[in-house]
Amino acid sequence: MLINTITKALKAVVIPLLLGFPIAVIAYRMELWPMATSFQIIKYTGYASIAVLVIALLLGLFTLFKKQYPLAKRCAVIAILSAIPAIALSMQAAKAKSLPFIHQVTTDTVNLPKFDAIIALRGDNSNPLTYDQAKLAPMQLAAYPKLKPIISELDKGQAFAKAVDIALSLGWDVVAKNEQQGLIEAVDTTALWAFKDDIAIRVQTVGATSVIDLRSISRVGGTDLGANAARVEKFIAAFSNQ
Repeated sequence: MLINTITKALKAVVIPLLLGFPIAVIAYRMELWPMATSFQIIKYTGYASIAVLVIALLLGLFTLFKKQYPLAKRCAVIAILSAIPAIALSMQAAKAKSLPFIHQVTTDTVNLPKFDAIIALRGDNSNPLTYDQAKLAPMQLAAYPKLKPIISELDKGQAFAKAVDIALSLGWDVVAKNEQQGLIEAVDTTALWAFKDDIAIRVQTVGATSVIDLRSISRVGGTDLGANAARVEKFIAAFSNQ
């Protein structure tokens, strides 16, 4: 029977589809292949999952109509399992489309905090540190309007020490700190993919206040799915609430 053969084939395919995402992550973290390969696996896993889901739903409805209940039950199980990667990856794709295609943010889009010691750690294949103000600044402002400098009544030394403490409390690896220059450099490693993102924090005295600016940039990837903005916003909230 053709439908029985198709459902068996779908059943054989659905388990590898469920494993597509974890395999892509684990293999990348083990350095078995580059990020681009993992992202391709995830993309095609998503497409295949959607196709299996649609076929399973159509066959399920047909077998229900024909009162072939065992086959209908099998189709329902396949549909549920294939929906897991299909929905998850569709949500990620929707999120990517809703956010600007950028991989760095800064609270000062005119005079960006500079990187120094961390440059040697970034590697030759990392995203460039250049910043196209005319292109990126409007995109950031539209998507992340909360990214603004922190204005503090603390003096420069106190603000600098507080900034270091907050960076450490957020789990960032503080690579360098120069109180005289007011520069702190740190690396944040993401939990799932273990991506290394670089952060520069600048503390300046402006009049009777201290101004703290941050810049966060991903080493790899064309888009960060909002990760850098979320990181900077978390720092701002922690600094303002302590």
